[in-house]
Amino acid sequence: MNTAINQTFDWSRFTAAVRKELVENKRAILFTLLGTYGLLTMIMLLGNVSTGSETEIHELLELYVPQKIIYGFLSFAIMVVASLSFRKLTSKTGRIEMLTSPSSTLEKFLVNTLIYVIGYLVAFFICAQLADLTRIAVLWFFQDDYFHVPGPINFLKIIRDTVEGIGIGSASELEGIGSASAVIGNPGKWFGINMYIGLLAGPGLFVLGSILWPRLSLLKTFAAVYGIEIILGIIFMIVAINIDMETLGQWIIYHLEGFMITLTIFSIIQGIIYWGLSWYLFKHKDVISLKWWK
Repeated sequence: MNTAINQTFDWSRFTAAVRKELVENKRAILFTLLGTYGLLTMIMLLGNVSTGSETEIHELLELYVPQKIIYGFLSFAIMVVASLSFRKLTSKTGRIEMLTSPSSTLEKFLVNTLIYVIGYLVAFFICAQLADLTRIAVLWFFQDDYFHVPGPINFLKIIRDTVEGIGIGSASELEGIGSASAVIGNPGKWFGINMYIGLLAGPGLFVLGSILWPRLSLLKTFAAVYGIEIILGIIFMIVAINIDMETLGQWIIYHLEGFMITLTIFSIIQGIIYWGLSWYLFKHKDVISLKWWK
């Protein structure tokens, strides 16, 4: 039985619940942030050392390769952290502690979302900037004519830089098929918006998995996602047999902006579904049973 007192929201009670969660799990949160910082520092050090010549580094920076790598790391890391957001549901003791605390069900849900999704996103960018400064501090005195250490990179622009680095919809990519501006409009803008939405929609899926399958949540959610992708891939292959893929590719290029707008709308719908289901299932969680339908 879920014994949360109500579904209302009280700011004082909410902030008290946030403080309680931070204090009780400060070691796990600290280790997560230190692990993130350590891995980012290692990636940046290895990246700089392996491409130390000024020419190589200049080419990589022009293509925004560091930003692409760190965005990929963020996309995976936020899913891992989100999958642990409701780990207390794995045991009866944890469920009793979470579901019978004085805060309302809504406040409990928002507390975990704020700390393990929004909070981690903010902390990640801080860790990324600190890791980049650490790279410079460690390697600065090893500079010579053959080894170069570039200055700080602003990872707050990570999505904009990643979109520019991918070069989606640039005129140079579309030479020979007509005017780029007439053919595709501005798909890069929508691609960037889709990436921003993905940073919230993606974790929503793993928060849902954390509530639905508290034990081994990350593995089970990944397994479910890949299972669905395999089924959709098989369906697409069957349908593609009767489709001229070259014609389809050209159609997508000529309608790239509309295609990206459609993907953005689809991402918004996914996010709403993931977070809506997460809230619904958490609201119906039971102290006695882990079964989602209880």
